[in-house]
Amino acid sequence: MPFNKLHAFFKKHRSSFVASQADHDSALPYRIVTTCRGLEVAHLEELMQRLLSTYDVTYQANEPAVQSHLTAITVEVMCSVRERAGLVQLVTRLAQEASVRSVRWESIPKRSARAAQIAYEPSGRSGTPTAQPA
Repeated sequence: MPFNKLHAFFKKHRSSFVASQADHDSALPYRIVTTCRGLEVAHLEELMQRLLSTYDVTYQANEPAVQSHLTAITVEVMCSVRERAGLVQLVTRLAQEASVRSVRWESIPKRSARAAQIAYEPSGRSGTPTAQPA
């Protein structure tokens, strides 16, 4: 009997557990930050351009890292859920380069139309409002 109840529950709420086709096809923003030696920036940029040729690159920048001899290369891409495995392979490939000191990638939360405004939400127990970015 417990199995029948569990089966009925999942059948009823299936849409909340399974991603829809539209979710798989919609592109989400991701940021890849690669820290490397300053002398190797050109080589890594060329490699990243080759590996990212099938992705929609929305932003790319280089800036000095905390240590003077290192440079951080930041790339933002739009990628669907189906393409995310390729993004994982790209990050893994970059990490194998000898000149790369670190690679990290993260999803970029979607910003609302009011991104510049501050949203006020009550903080748990005290009930006083705290400012948080939208």
